[in-house]
Amino acid sequence: MPEKSPFKQVDEKHVSAEVTCMRWSPKMDLIVVANVQAEVILYRLSWQKVWTLPAPCEHCKVTCLAWRTDGKVVAVGYDTGQMQLCDVENASCLHSVTLSGAITAICWVSGAMLEGGGTEADDTTEDVFQDMSSHYLPRLPAFSKGINKGCFMGREDNVEDSKRLKGQKDLNILVTGTAAGRVSLYAYGVFPVGEVDLSRHGIGKSGHILHASLSEDLYLLSLLLQTHREDAGSRDVYLMSFDTTLLASRHKQLQTLALKFGQLLSLMTYLHTTIEQMQEAWEDILLEMDSKLQKFAEEKNKVCGGSVSNDFLQLLMFGIPSDELQVFLLHDLTEKGLKKLGHSIETSYSNIQKLVLKHLHSVGLAIVYHLEDIRGMSLWYDKFGVLGLSTATVQQAVAVAGSFMLKASELQQVIDGSMKNLKAFFWWLYVVIQQLSDEPVPPELSKMTEQDLNFVAHFLKENFTEELDGRQSGFKLEKVGQYLKNEELHDPPDGSTNPWVDFLEHNPKLQESSLLYRACPTKSLVQMHDSLKKSVDVTVQHSAAVVGQSLQCVSTSHLFTLPHSESERTSPNPDSHNSAGSMTVKCTCTRPSPVTLYLVRNFTSFDRRSQETGHWS
Repeated sequence: MPEKSPFKQVDEKHVSAEVTCMRWSPKMDLIVVANVQAEVILYRLSWQKVWTLPAPCEHCKVTCLAWRTDGKVVAVGYDTGQMQLCDVENASCLHSVTLSGAITAICWVSGAMLEGGGTEADDTTEDVFQDMSSHYLPRLPAFSKGINKGCFMGREDNVEDSKRLKGQKDLNILVTGTAAGRVSLYAYGVFPVGEVDLSRHGIGKSGHILHASLSEDLYLLSLLLQTHREDAGSRDVYLMSFDTTLLASRHKQLQTLALKFGQLLSLMTYLHTTIEQMQEAWEDILLEMDSKLQKFAEEKNKVCGGSVSNDFLQLLMFGIPSDELQVFLLHDLTEKGLKKLGHSIETSYSNIQKLVLKHLHSVGLAIVYHLEDIRGMSLWYDKFGVLGLSTATVQQAVAVAGSFMLKASELQQVIDGSMKNLKAFFWWLYVVIQQLSDEPVPPELSKMTEQDLNFVAHFLKENFTEELDGRQSGFKLEKVGQYLKNEELHDPPDGSTNPWVDFLEHNPKLQESSLLYRACPTKSLVQMHDSLKKSVDVTVQHSAAVVGQSLQCVSTSHLFTLPHSESERTSPNPDSHNSAGSMTVKCTCTRPSPVTLYLVRNFTSFDRRSQETGHWS
């Protein structure tokens, strides 16, 4: 007769693939499951499927899962080193980072025991650093429907909070460990606040992190790891403890800084989506016009020589086209083709112009505002300097953001000028084609003003250029698309007549001022965007490096050794538990005989900093 169990099975469900790991939600009746196909599936308690997150790439595996403490975000770690933060409502990827090595451990801890744990002056930190951006910055406009918006999907009413940080009152930290022996800490899962490389602590390059846990008062970081002995083929299992007092003593400043950077990262995501839409709105149809003109120039050079620009200027001044130009207009370009070309250009440029005016300028202004806020924090060294916030790196990011805004304004001016000149040029060509075809010209188009003629003449001068060898004509009708490519501008605007540029050239000392944003005349908008991302990353990583240096190893304990005969088929099963003033790490070793349980309790406060170790078989 089987023994009675105190646990009663209430249900049994089948899944489509073998389950590798699962985690219950800390707040709701939800369970997230990962299978051997690297899919992540969210179920309700009734086993109703909520959503499925497909594998990010082929031949990858989900290694670990973790819930944010409020149950609104799920962290997924892969053996490729990629970590994704997914919205629990729709599985959209809120944030993604790639680490050096397969992710083997994830722990998300809330600083629930931090009340009164900071310095005495910390009580006024929240009053000093109230976020006033909502009072000074307009709300970012939502993106148009029917396009792929990534993490903005379903949240058009709050695009400023794409990282889902709004309403976070307590600091929470995501701890990740990799097979390469590196530990990374992220405030709210997005802001890096420290990194530990175990190879610098006498463990060696073969350190493999099995479990990582952070005490809820943020005073102690515990790591369970294994190393391989190359000579014997066995594995040693260690428990390492790190003092993280800096995180606990400066948790309010860290929370303020992390939330500010979270806002900044949300804006950077919005900016990236805006530029993607601009690239989608741009059409390279003008390149077709360029190729037709190029072909016409080559044929003209073979037959009779001369330049295309002279033919067009002769047509503009005297109204008489050359024989070659007449054939080109009537048979190659055609009235129908010209109408289609003009409509496509007007639609494309109008869409890009709306994105620049409505989205790009708004998000650029917000980025500069938040970076200036962070620069102000960096000037208060007593509060934020110890967290690695460098004024020099933040100022560099502010300067790049200002240069990006100048480039956005430059693009807007290029769009305005291109639309004005192209419209006049196509209008004039349409009238010419109608006259050459003996077709009636609408009265509203038959009369061209002197201003229209000046637009056309200026367009021909700027876009129909003669090469130095005199054998080939070059055409530059399209000037907007070059800003949306990751390469330098092939036809940058001429700033020699700009009085401000002339003023700076005659006052070189002003160019060294941090109050002035520098223009980058040869850089494209995409290149400036990349520079902005790099400068923000440098600011973030500098802070993480400084905090990481403060994490000191206080103890290293050897738990057990797995012999070569058992090392491949036996793996430890670690876990941890937080309580007031202490953290307990549990580890079971399922060797054939006997099964061993290790319990290690670390006291986290200064006056009780010690370790108790016990094991049972």
